Amino acid sequence: MERDNKKRKGDKKMKHTTRTEAVEAALAKYPKARRIAVENATFGQEDSITFRMNLEQDYALYNWSAQTMGAINYVMRNSCAREEVTA
Repeated sequence: MERDNKKRKGDKKMKHTTRTEAVEAALAKYPKARRIAVENATFGQEDSITFRMNLEQDYALYNWSAQTMGAINYVMRNSCAREEVTA
């Protein structure tokens, strides 16, 4: 069975060059997200299982909205957050 070479919906993702650009794009996409939570949760983090577990705990502890979680996930998918700290 052959697969089509059509672009999938998720193939248009654009990697932002910096975390700051990704945060701004995420806040534009998720206008009800808490800016400070998105900035603090994504600063210097790499997307790992430990990060995801801590993120779930923070979500419950700080009563973040779904928009805030969506914005954090957007930044982690579309930025090089870890590279800013190590550079």
